[in-house]
Amino acid sequence: MRILAILAVGALLAASCTKPKDLEFIDIHNVKMLRWGLSESLVGINARFYNPNSQRVQLKDAEAAIYVNTEYMGNTQMDSVITVPKKDTFNLPLVIKIKTVTAMSKILESLSDSAVAFRVEGKVKMGKSGVFLTYPIRYEGIQKMKDLEAMYKL
Repeated sequence: MRILAILAVGALLAASCTKPKDLEFIDIHNVKMLRWGLSESLVGINARFYNPNSQRVQLKDAEAAIYVNTEYMGNTQMDSVITVPKKDTFNLPLVIKIKTVTAMSKILESLSDSAVAFRVEGKVKMGKSGVFLTYPIRYEGIQKMKDLEAMYKL
């Protein structure tokens, strides 16, 4: 009986320590210029994700590089801890540091396009119960320009 109890407790502990599933990227929205500078500017976006895990997870120490039409635009870092609801969609507010000259040339170049190729590469620590693992961030997709109109209202 004692061995059965130990096995049951061990199985429960193993199940609670399973590796969380990757978050699913949905889209970006609410793009806005936060600070305009001669060499570097700040752009705010909300990235929307879905958490397929049946438990809440936490995110911390995220960093990512942003590319538009294969051109490096800037990077973002998140040093706070964010609790993500289980089996739900959530917004992750991000601030992207961009090189102003590169951004302006890309905006002017893309004005006639109906969509742009958008790529994000980086990493994030995700976990639960104080145990964090590093996950890669990789996303490639097409972003419709009409969804990014706010960025042109500099």
